[in-house]
Amino acid sequence: MAETKKETKQFVSSNAGQAISRRILVAEDSKTIQNAVSRILDFMGYEVALAGNGVEALSLFLENSFDLVLTDLEMPIMDGLSLACHIKERSPSTPVILLTGTDTETVWKKVKSAPIDSVIFKPFLLNDFQSTVQGALASRQGEQGRVGGIGRIKR
Repeated sequence: MAETKKETKQFVSSNAGQAISRRILVAEDSKTIQNAVSRILDFMGYEVALAGNGVEALSLFLENSFDLVLTDLEMPIMDGLSLACHIKERSPSTPVILLTGTDTETVWKKVKSAPIDSVIFKPFLLNDFQSTVQGALASRQGEQGRVGGIGRIKR
């Protein structure tokens, strides 16, 4: 009798069946990262809007409502920290997650007093990305306490 080999693959679980679709704004200047993050969030069941820099992202944010903002640190025209400041001025309860490939030490120095709720360092693991996004959204809804996830900001 022939044996069949079972492969175990780990997938990010989908929230596609959720009754409430949440909207996420992604500010990222790399089209490759934009596409990857957009596909992951789409699979997780979220509506996604994309911006190539902070100015575009702020414009979209002011014209629409978003439940979460994911922003790259280093972008042309307006960087992610400036974008986070503008967003928090207008909507203090909107979680802002920094998505960055910058080295850890530099990031911690820059975000020490910045209005960032969490940091995801590139490259990231899908499960870590998912739990950080879900934690930030849950925090906004009051479902949990403080935003958790990768590189949680400690003040």
